[in-house]
Amino acid sequence: MTDSWVGFRPSPKRDDTRPTASQNFETSTDLLIPKVLKLLTTQHGVESWLVSFTKFDARLGAKLKFSLDGENYGGTYARIDIPKRVILLTEFHGELDFRLTEKKDGTDIVLSCSKTLNAQEKLAWENTVQECFSRFKEALTNGN
Repeated sequence: MTDSWVGFRPSPKRDDTRPTASQNFETSTDLLIPKVLKLLTTQHGVESWLVSFTKFDARLGAKLKFSLDGENYGGTYARIDIPKRVILLTEFHGELDFRLTEKKDGTDIVLSCSKTLNAQEKLAWENTVQECFSRFKEALTNGN
């Protein structure tokens, strides 16, 4: 009799020279959760505030692909917990963790962004996620 064995590769050790940067943003909208989710889980919706994709598949674990400044990047949805939470991971942006709370007249949204960076990369990343959140708020206002 042979044993079936599945091995798991150990996670890489944390690199203390590259600390994790994080930023949090909050906003409220009069859009209800289904419309907010369209901005987070459809190609048209996500492209309205993040980047244009060359490959987009909104299923959990499926691949996303996009290019910026001649560089190719990938991403995936790490968690889709409708109607409460969507986590989108990209190589360029890091982790974008959206938490949604329904209220009578709309939705409260908390975005937590994080990425492991060195000190030289931190300011540019902070500006990038701030710009993404500003475009996301604009998309909410436009009611995409």
